[in-house]
Amino acid sequence: MEKINELFEESTTRAVEQIEDSSIEDLSTLCNRLLKLEGEMGNMEERLQRIKEKHRELSEQIIPDKLGQLGVTNLKLNDGSQISAEPFYSARISADKLSGAHAWLRDNGHGDIIKNTVTLTFGQGEDVMAKELVDQLISQGHIPQEKEAVHPSTLRAFVKEQIESGNNAFDFDVQKKFSVYQGKRTKINR
Repeated sequence: MEKINELFEESTTRAVEQIEDSSIEDLSTLCNRLLKLEGEMGNMEERLQRIKEKHRELSEQIIPDKLGQLGVTNLKLNDGSQISAEPFYSARISADKLSGAHAWLRDNGHGDIIKNTVTLTFGQGEDVMAKELVDQLISQGHIPQEKEAVHPSTLRAFVKEQIESGNNAFDFDVQKKFSVYQGKRTKINR
């Protein structure tokens, strides 16, 4: 046992002695450069977020408000560019409002935009079984996971259609089920 310990210490000492001080300094320099770059990336991401927020404020609030104060919806400049504030909509169905929102869609003839995804999880080597019908899998004891959802772009288009068509059934209370946000966004055509 003592002989093994001596051999281990000898080989470890040889390996450590083979590392030159310049190699460790190079590694240290490289690690410091990596840390500096990570810091710069974090600062740039934070700066980009602040710029995006300023852009959103100008595009969705300040310029549309200014156009409204002037009493115009768009403005054509001498250089041929045109400034307008066009309506936009966003919506999402939060988990706590999911059943109410889906019920409203179904009750009002819009259930076809809800996509129903059935997922089954199989273990290794069960590829043949995975290709069988869902009914057969249930009878074999597999429990499918089901998820209903409306694709975000489909929901946005649906909300836009309902609001712009003046559908009275899609009132403020119903819009709350879909977390509807509507505003105007500046568009500049050059």
